[in-house]
Amino acid sequence: MGLGRLSNGERISGISAILLFILMFFHWFGVKAVNTSNLLFAIQSVEPGKSPWEALEYIPIVLLITIIVTLAVAALRLTNAVRRFSVSVNALVAILGLVSMLLILYRIIDPPIFYVEITITDEGTVQLPIFLALLAAAGIAFGGCLAMREEGISLGDLRARRG
Repeated sequence: MGLGRLSNGERISGISAILLFILMFFHWFGVKAVNTSNLLFAIQSVEPGKSPWEALEYIPIVLLITIIVTLAVAALRLTNAVRRFSVSVNALVAILGLVSMLLILYRIIDPPIFYVEITITDEGTVQLPIFLALLAAAGIAFGGCLAMREEGISLGDLRARRG
């Protein structure tokens, strides 16, 4: 069971999926308290930050599906369970990686808002791990595209098969 069975794209996708999974347990968002009332004194927040599991609703589920599919493709290839897939699973990995990348980018541009009280709003501020997660998701998408190319499959071929 050597890693030589994996193509370069599958290796890149697999390593990126593992990194993305690890990064999902770091704090992606800092919490900054904002006084939304007419109080004259400053309000301090003591909350250290939030991971995507705590701060986001559906995005961690999409990321987890991307990770599982990516690692399953690599595992099936490593165990030689399937010599050649009937559909291009690397295209699925590339698409899931792209969707994950876009969802993370959306949360970088528009961090979540955490409501504590009526007069205090905790705004999310992005931290370094979310940018690393964006790179890991981009690695999954890039690895999936590279693996498709190594198989000799392009997006045009997928459109021709579907149509």
